[in-house]
Amino acid sequence: MSKAVWRITGLLFCLGCLSVNTWADDYDNMLAQLELIKSNQVEYQIALEEGKERSMLCGYCHGKDGNSVKPDIPNLAGQNTEYLLKQFQMFATGERKSYVMQQLARSLKDHEKVNMVLYFSSQTVRPQEGIVTSAKGKARYDGLCMACHGVDGRGDHELPRLAGQKKAFLMKTLNDFKKGKAARASSPMVNIMKVVDASDIEPLADYIATMP
Repeated sequence: MSKAVWRITGLLFCLGCLSVNTWADDYDNMLAQLELIKSNQVEYQIALEEGKERSMLCGYCHGKDGNSVKPDIPNLAGQNTEYLLKQFQMFATGERKSYVMQQLARSLKDHEKVNMVLYFSSQTVRPQEGIVTSAKGKARYDGLCMACHGVDGRGDHELPRLAGQKKAFLMKTLNDFKKGKAARASSPMVNIMKVVDASDIEPLADYIATMP
């Protein structure tokens, strides 16, 4: 290999490391902002107002209060702040794929992301109509999901809240994980869903969607 090729290879490697560090640094900085705002009631109220105003960008799909207006689009209401921030970063870097969300995540400033996730996490998930819970789904949830997402389905920190999520979104996402779809191929859910029978997906979605 020529010296020029070695230099180019080394430069690309360094740029890759810089990109990873920047991703992590930006995320850590936003988490620090998040905790500072949460600890100050005045700043928290300001952040909620600013987050509400900026969240209008998301209303067409996710609803003005984070309750999705489309069946295959996730609720953001009541979602964990750390999880939402991490998804913003994954969309911004292209690690998670969605043309609309990638463009949006890249256009927002860090403080805007923090304010938006604080606003959405403060909202209440509205129950869905016409969905009946499933005993079979509960059994599968208890065996596969509870360890990470909790007895109440609300997750923790970077682990997402599932409780009350849209049924159609859950079914699509679980099926995509089972198929190892590229948009979420790096998620640990891909391996978990390999052991789930396809016939269990709808009962699982029914149970999760009706969790309060």
